[in-house]
Amino acid sequence: MQKQYFIWVCGAIFTLGGWWLSTASAQSADAERDPAPATLVLMSWNVEWMFDHDHADNRSDLAREQSAPTAAYWKWKVAAVARAIAACDATIVALQEIEGSQTLAAIVKELRDQHHLTYRYAFIEGSDGFTEQDVGILQRSGLTHYRRHEQSKTMFDSQLYYNVSKHLVAEYRWREVASPLTVMNLHLRATAESEKERTRQGRLARVWLEPELVAGQDVVVLGDLNSEHPVGELAGEMMYFVAGDQSPQATRMVDLLGQLPEDKRRTHLILDKQFDRILVSPSMMVDAPNEKDWTFDQIRIRPDLVIQGQGNDGYDHWSKRLTLSTEELDVSDHYPVVATFHLR
Repeated sequence: MQKQYFIWVCGAIFTLGGWWLSTASAQSADAERDPAPATLVLMSWNVEWMFDHDHADNRSDLAREQSAPTAAYWKWKVAAVARAIAACDATIVALQEIEGSQTLAAIVKELRDQHHLTYRYAFIEGSDGFTEQDVGILQRSGLTHYRRHEQSKTMFDSQLYYNVSKHLVAEYRWREVASPLTVMNLHLRATAESEKERTRQGRLARVWLEPELVAGQDVVVLGDLNSEHPVGELAGEMMYFVAGDQSPQATRMVDLLGQLPEDKRRTHLILDKQFDRILVSPSMMVDAPNEKDWTFDQIRIRPDLVIQGQGNDGYDHWSKRLTLSTEELDVSDHYPVVATFHLR
């Protein structure tokens, strides 16, 4: 009897000790996280060929042709993009069509020097050797890690998927927020003729995000999806982003452009298209009753941050982008899309 009692006491002490260590570890990790902002502002923007004026590090002819023609042009571009980010007071900024880490570093420096805002950047080089365009993310707080994904050989052999050469996934944790936030920044294949490849890209990206969605975590997909399908039309890549495998158990993501009137959803300077999207998991649309979480507030499309001078450049923007006066030239052929969430 005494032996059994001794074993029970030792077991209880071990269990309590394990609980204390686990609790202490969790509290320590929580204390090391950044405090959460009262408002989370997500910004997605295709900044259009944001390549610097040093062409020596460009391998493709196309990249050299589309790069900034002069140092003055590059300085203008960096200043204009940083000014737009500062105007949105963005927490996390997903950029598409950047050249590389040097682009992000230049923007971060401009934001610090001219707008007194501190950002860090996340970047992993992609695999688009034809355009050399890439994606990157800026953030003010909360970043814990970031990554890229690749297909397995089995996935490749199935021919169900098409590699996403330009993507980045970042995870954020804040002290007061229960769920981690996973953000996937994407730039998918362009043109209507690439619908089949883009659909397979959407299927692949959704597979990569499925573990977080099944766990009920906060998930965001944003970027230039180049979709030919307007909000609510579940076809092509949008079918997979919104509905997954279309089973009743699949988590349906919410396309936030649907929160805007139909005539206010255009995201492109020249084409009447909804290329740029922000999709979120259902957890970000409602206020959880027993914990602090991000709850959707509003989404805005910001042409005012792009259009300069006498008005929209129109098709001249594409043919004269490198020769127009920077006082008249519109900053990009895409508009920033900005979504706001409150911590409740």
